[in-house]
Amino acid sequence: MHALSTRPEPTPTPTDETRVIEFDDDAFGNVLAAIHSETAREILLSVRDEPLTASEIADRVDTSVQNASYHLQKLVDAELVRVCDNVYSEKGCEMKCYRAVDTALLLTTESR
Repeated sequence: MHALSTRPEPTPTPTDETRVIEFDDDAFGNVLAAIHSETAREILLSVRDEPLTASEIADRVDTSVQNASYHLQKLVDAELVRVCDNVYSEKGCEMKCYRAVDTALLLTTESR
């Protein structure tokens, strides 16, 4: 049974933007740290096509909610994932829905 009483419709926002991050930018390290683990990469892929709550993500990637939340925060901090909505469980608890940021990412060692 699905825990959510309401589900936000996926709202893809295609963009032609490319986020360029240079090697000496702090964001470069944040991105690499955020996607370092296989679990984090699985989480990023799971929220690419539809918004999911932390508990749904944990179920999909076979990890604990705490571990999923840890990786989600790193992905949000690296601006690879965003909170796209808040939904309520059948018990009335507010939960965040996460979705991958729809922007191309270019990591480079060259300066612009």
